Amino acid sequence: MQHLFKLIEDAKYVCWNRKREDSDVMRDIFWAHPDSVKLLNLFPIVLIMDSTYKTNKYRMPLLEIVGMTSTEKTFVVGFAYLECEREENFCWALERLKDLFVTQNKFPQVIVTDRDLALMNAVGIVFPHAVNLLCRFHIEKNVGAKCKQYVLKDRQESILNMWKDIMYCSNEKEYMMRLHMFEQSCVDTKVFVDYVKETWLTPHKERFVEAWTNKVMHLGNTTTNRVESAHWKLKLMLENSMGDLCKCWEAMNNMIRLQHKRIRASFQKSFYDEEHEHKNPFYQRLNTFVSTEAQRRIDEEYDKVE
Repeated sequence: MQHLFKLIEDAKYVCWNRKREDSDVMRDIFWAHPDSVKLLNLFPIVLIMDSTYKTNKYRMPLLEIVGMTSTEKTFVVGFAYLECEREENFCWALERLKDLFVTQNKFPQVIVTDRDLALMNAVGIVFPHAVNLLCRFHIEKNVGAKCKQYVLKDRQESILNMWKDIMYCSNEKEYMMRLHMFEQSCVDTKVFVDYVKETWLTPHKERFVEAWTNKVMHLGNTTTNRVESAHWKLKLMLENSMGDLCKCWEAMNNMIRLQHKRIRASFQKSFYDEEHEHKNPFYQRLNTFVSTEAQRRIDEEYDKVE
């Protein structure tokens, strides 16, 4: 641990830790790269967080938090090794995340997670004004597994398509209509309908059904895919799950440095490359101030108005 803290200090990371009472045993530890802190304060709108496992020989779960730049590149905000995945541990980690913000009224508007109730409760406590969206990919996967368990094989595809129609409803009236059709089609599989309604729709529909999620600015982030991809890249650099925390930190540091290099390159490209469709007077005052990716989003909205 002394060697780890020396590495963190030399690299000028922001770091917090806490020990068990009356002991030198480490409970939780949180660290963030100084450039990641800058990126967080520049792009605080959406954060995505998820835990991963098999990264260290102590079997400590790793909470990884990522954000998105204006050039739509993923950046790691910070890592937290936790003693366990209880609400209290998540609250401690999220309070440390909150301490990274320079301006206290500039917190994330949207936080995307899986349906981890302890993490969701912690998000509600530490960031009460943020909207906590749930990962649509994992919801679809879970509902698909239950569908295979309770619905006859020849009807599974049509039932799952109806479920997708519910998830991607554009307004509440359409949602009620689609839900009624879904219930009518599954009238002989009450167990499956009860699972869908009690586990997902009744408590959480506002967190993943498009009729509600489109009311918040999630910038296209409705799944935890960005953080899952970051997990995968980290594990590639770790090579195995039997290293100590020093080896983990070194892999994370190398991954973050590569990430920041790509982000800087994307800023340079966006600053100097002017796309043909953005050369008209409508975009003249935005060029070199607003990223080309953001201008493409403006294109999409402008087309809707037309």
